[in-house]
Amino acid sequence: MYKDDILPYKRVVENNVKTRVNINIFSFRYLLLFLSAVLVSRVVILNSLMPFGVSFLIASYHVLSKAEAFFVAIFVVLGYVLSFQKFLSFSHIATVIALTLFIPFISENKKVYKFSLIAFLINTISNMLFRYFYISLDFIPYDIIVAVFESVIMLASAYIFSYGIPFYSNKQTRRILSKEEVICFILILAIVVSGFGDINIYGFSLRNIITFLIVICFAYTEGTSMGAAVGITMGVVSGISDSTMHVNIGIFGFAGLIAGVFKDFNKFIVAVSFVVSSAMLSFYGIGSVALNNLMLESLIAAAIFMLLPTKKFQKITSSLDGDKKIIELQKSYIEKVKGLMEIRLSSMSNTLYGMSSILQENIENELSKKQEINGLVEKIADRVCANCDCKSICWGKELYYTYDSILELLRTIEKKGIISTMEMPDSIRRKCIRPTEIMKQSVHLLEIMRLNNRWRKKLINSRMILAEQIKGISNIIETMVKETSNSIEFRNDIEEEIAVELDKMGLEFDNVVALKNGRDKYEITFYRKPCRGKNLCVKEFEKAVSRALGTKMVVDSSGCKINESKTMCQFRLIEAETYNLVTAVARASKESISGDSYYFGNIGEGRYMMAISDGMGSGRAANMESNTTIALLEKLMEAGFERNTALKAINSVLVLRSCDESFATVDMGLIDLYSGIGEFIKIGAAPTFIKSGREVEVIKSSALPVGILDDVDIESHIVEFRSGDMIVMVSDGVVDSNENLKEKWVVKALKEFDSGNPKDVADYILNKAKEYYGNNLKDDMTVIVSKIWKTS
Repeated sequence: MYKDDILPYKRVVENNVKTRVNINIFSFRYLLLFLSAVLVSRVVILNSLMPFGVSFLIASYHVLSKAEAFFVAIFVVLGYVLSFQKFLSFSHIATVIALTLFIPFISENKKVYKFSLIAFLINTISNMLFRYFYISLDFIPYDIIVAVFESVIMLASAYIFSYGIPFYSNKQTRRILSKEEVICFILILAIVVSGFGDINIYGFSLRNIITFLIVICFAYTEGTSMGAAVGITMGVVSGISDSTMHVNIGIFGFAGLIAGVFKDFNKFIVAVSFVVSSAMLSFYGIGSVALNNLMLESLIAAAIFMLLPTKKFQKITSSLDGDKKIIELQKSYIEKVKGLMEIRLSSMSNTLYGMSSILQENIENELSKKQEINGLVEKIADRVCANCDCKSICWGKELYYTYDSILELLRTIEKKGIISTMEMPDSIRRKCIRPTEIMKQSVHLLEIMRLNNRWRKKLINSRMILAEQIKGISNIIETMVKETSNSIEFRNDIEEEIAVELDKMGLEFDNVVALKNGRDKYEITFYRKPCRGKNLCVKEFEKAVSRALGTKMVVDSSGCKINESKTMCQFRLIEAETYNLVTAVARASKESISGDSYYFGNIGEGRYMMAISDGMGSGRAANMESNTTIALLEKLMEAGFERNTALKAINSVLVLRSCDESFATVDMGLIDLYSGIGEFIKIGAAPTFIKSGREVEVIKSSALPVGILDDVDIESHIVEFRSGDMIVMVSDGVVDSNENLKEKWVVKALKEFDSGNPKDVADYILNKAKEYYGNNLKDDMTVIVSKIWKTS
């Protein structure tokens, strides 16, 4: 018996079932489609051509299914019947019937080309035959030319209709239309409206009323350009077989133009301007006889316009404004990018913050200290007591007593240093047979433990510095996320206003980006060809942008940036600060090198910083500490670090920097140049003096300098400045020049010396301090004086 493989039974069914199309002829979209088919079939051009009904059928067959196209053919025939054009209607009815008979036999592949070719031939033959039997009973060249010409128009209009048919179908939902599609849509709309022909209701033209309504709606939602374009198109198509076509073009186009001018006002103003403009042009174009009818028709259209809900026709016509939609999509894309960046950056920030928290975990707990002490006692016992004859007694019967005795010995050594045998605790000296050896080992091992602890502390400080820096970076990233996702706002409307203003002044540029930053201030970035040292950014662009925004704008302190190829220049304009500061410094040194360091200047985002640091002692060593403090403070603040993070990082650096004691004071003032509010942070620093008129306010602090403790105590003082106020910051040497009066003499000197020049005030305070010291300066002295005033 053969053992062939037997395949399992499988039923094979050919999938020849075609998708059925559900057609509900009473649905809104089908009723609208069929009504359009009837209306376009009724349109007559040049008094002898009716190509649009057949064109509508060709386009329907191209876009819709065969079943839907069959129903369209029925209503096209109905439209030709209702046109009452005798042999013209019969000729096109015959063309539609013949085409409908061909529909089932044309394959899906390239059906539109075959159908269009068949339609061209059938329409030409049908037209010629009906002209032969109804007019001349002879083939004359004119009839042939007219028949071919109508067939050409039919194919061209079929192409236009193919853009409009998809709007009747649920298969294709369009949000943005190209300019070509917009033009085709308006033409289709005009042809459909023209299909109303001479239908009148109580003497009023239904075609005119609908045309007026369409024009005013487009003018109100899209403005002058679209209103005029739609008006002219409707006038051309509706009057193409009418001797008054030129008048229709003028009336509809002009009315749409004027109504669009008032689009930013309410609907009533738009309606009034529309009626008045159409009536005025009607009077000059047609005369007073037809004026009443046109005025009433425009009034009826305006009344219907007033009754229409604004959101509805704005929604319909918004698809025609491609530029607006593209801008909306660009904004949506920007929002998506911002959202994605927010997620990524937030994840990175959280990761860095977690790393910082892990590094800051406290490893110096009580259990580890006890274990360290136990280990120290064990090492002493192992080195001294391992071979001792009294081991069994001391570490057997009297274990706890011996343990406590060694702990007491360690406490004594830690307190007094190296001790003699007689200074040892009685519990050790009376019972231990090796007192000298146990004392030496205890001193040696305790010193090793101290060294280990010192290096362990430095390692911990290194970890703390790294943790603070990582946390600072995390905070910067988090701030960037908040500013980018919530605060930064791109302003396309502002860019347009700026572009118009620059064009008026003849200033060229390649691109402009306008935004509002996290502080709700304008930032305008330009890209243009280099001006070769003409300083156009300062001389011309500042004026133009300031005029466009109604706010004084200035070039950012970074100036212009030219790329390596020197083909593009980039510069940024920012809102001018409300307040300005001018600063002067006066100094005196105890030695050749001052132990004081200072800084003043703009650190970005409308913030101004003044800082003094006084190193421990004087000379080169003090200068190194204070200079390190100021340099780090400047870099960290300019980089955007939060001031608490910056100060803690500086403190950790100074603690880690040297095995010896090293510290420095920090006296920092941060001034907001937009609001005029200042914040002063003092860490072991001398008082700061605020002179406002004749009054002098003193700001003090009791915090220790940085570099002494592992953590730093930060005190903050907020001051609201007035125009003309002076800020006087001094180092300890200035205040201590008069040990009896301290800061009181500075207050008195500021009240006595009346000058608005910061340099004069700084020199006066320094000279006064020198007078108190006499010829023997005991400390370095630094005086920083800043005057603040309102620029606008």
